[in-house]
Amino acid sequence: MNSNLQQLFSQAYILGGSPCSGKSTIAEMLAAKYGFQYYQADDYDSDHVRRATPDLQPTMVRYSKLNWDEIWSQSIEQLSRDEITYYHERFPFILDDLSQLKLEAPVILEGAAFLPELIAQFHLNRENVIFMIPTLEFQLHHYAQRPWTQSILDEYQNPKQAFDNWMKRDALFGREVRRTATECGLQVIRVDGSVSIERQFLSIEAQFRLGEFQGHL
Repeated sequence: MNSNLQQLFSQAYILGGSPCSGKSTIAEMLAAKYGFQYYQADDYDSDHVRRATPDLQPTMVRYSKLNWDEIWSQSIEQLSRDEITYYHERFPFILDDLSQLKLEAPVILEGAAFLPELIAQFHLNRENVIFMIPTLEFQLHHYAQRPWTQSILDEYQNPKQAFDNWMKRDALFGREVRRTATECGLQVIRVDGSVSIERQFLSIEAQFRLGEFQGHL
């Protein structure tokens, strides 16, 4: 296994979990405060899709050809299975990206694509890995506030059903991530909105023991 990747994962701070849980916001705050490199998996999705091939990434290729109506009309179980398969197919592209990073500063890896079973193959500092899983209520509230949500739903013949399937898929995905993270001995945080993003940041900062890191800056 690539020694550069082994070193990177052993030193990285990793925020995984479900969409709409605050991962990106926390990662951006940490990167800004500590000057860390920040790899946000979602930023590279389009590039990875372009590089996907039917033989090696059939799910990625299939979804690239579907419209929103075709995607959200599938069963919740199929959507959740496909999401996990999609991330498994993408992971080699992510590893290729990460292998090119210079290890001059610590790295924050963020995104739902960092599934527990995928990163567990590396030697991890387990205190530096957290999976954030929102409750369905939190998810519903915050997705509804995102400006691009409605533009996606406008492409669907039945926006209400699309939104319902979308939220249920993410909830099912979150339960699976929680299960596999627990099996891998990795920490899971339940995000329900009872704690402000500022307090959530402080909690994760403490979990990552970044006060000790700051003392060496």
